[in-house]
Amino acid sequence: MPRRKKLNSCIAESELEEECLSEIEIWQEKMCEAMDLAEGKCSQTRTNAFISLTNLLQKRVMLDFLLGQYETLSHLVERSLKKGHTNQEQIEAAHLLSVLVISLCQVQEAEQSTTDDNFSNIQSSSLYTAALNGFCLLMCVLTPNTLYTMAQSLLEEFYDLLGHNTVELRIQAGQGVALLYQLVRQHDNEFSWQQEECLCQLLQELTTDSHKYRAKRDRKEQRAWFRDVVHTLQNDDDENHMKCIEKVTVGPEHDREKVLLDTWCLKTQYKALCNVLGEGLNTHLTYNVGVRDVFNLGPPPDPQDHTHSPALSRSQKKINKLKESTVSKARQRTRKKNRDNKATDKTYQD
Repeated sequence: MPRRKKLNSCIAESELEEECLSEIEIWQEKMCEAMDLAEGKCSQTRTNAFISLTNLLQKRVMLDFLLGQYETLSHLVERSLKKGHTNQEQIEAAHLLSVLVISLCQVQEAEQSTTDDNFSNIQSSSLYTAALNGFCLLMCVLTPNTLYTMAQSLLEEFYDLLGHNTVELRIQAGQGVALLYQLVRQHDNEFSWQQEECLCQLLQELTTDSHKYRAKRDRKEQRAWFRDVVHTLQNDDDENHMKCIEKVTVGPEHDREKVLLDTWCLKTQYKALCNVLGEGLNTHLTYNVGVRDVFNLGPPPDPQDHTHSPALSRSQKKINKLKESTVSKARQRTRKKNRDNKATDKTYQD
């Protein structure tokens, strides 16, 4: 009976070791499976595949693997953006493209390849806010002199959007106003819009908006954002500038890093990363070189350093527990054998 139990235990251990592949191998296998499904004929199948690919790219930074697959991924995304049968398929394809660009942001050629896709066929109104957010990201890389020549017309468009009935779009428009003012004032410290009095009045109203037909959470979020926008327009003196500074803590629990968001550029970029990466934000801020450069976090931690390694998966924990158990059993057998030998020697000596 003991032999049978021991045999069954060895078989179970062997099967567990075979089933529990390394995390990287499992991740790559899931990526390949999802890419195959993304080529399917059914729109819902492609949509689910894009969701799976997005989740996988959010959770792990695997630059070497993506360098060999980004052309295939960008082709799949481009085809759905141009010929997708449903808005949901196009939305998920666009989301995947955003995560792919972030994952490859340190590789210029790959990033350029993925950003050449065509968004002209997307008709969903839910993407308007994302489009405005994308334009704000574009402003972050334009020179203050270039923005100065466009400022008057841009502010007129932002002003119209501040009255939109969607809270997300109003907030994004307000952030666009603050970002534009902050950047343009680097070129002309005395810059002001032709209708700045009307703009300031509208912004003040949005900071005290108490209409009951709006959700309480929306009102609270709107007031908080627009207070910072108003502070920015009231000239960026030290007192008002300090009110707009935001400090966030990022990275895995065992190695947290502090990021100071002291400009609207950094705030816009950080918010965009939060929207695109979701739960994968900490992973990319820790191991994605391009993302770390944006926030001046320096080089990523050494992957060989166990203090910076990502949290172990359930399967990896099982393998480690199995190894520890096997080593412990071997140690106990050795100690017992040594004790028996000592006892035998003592008996002979007596």
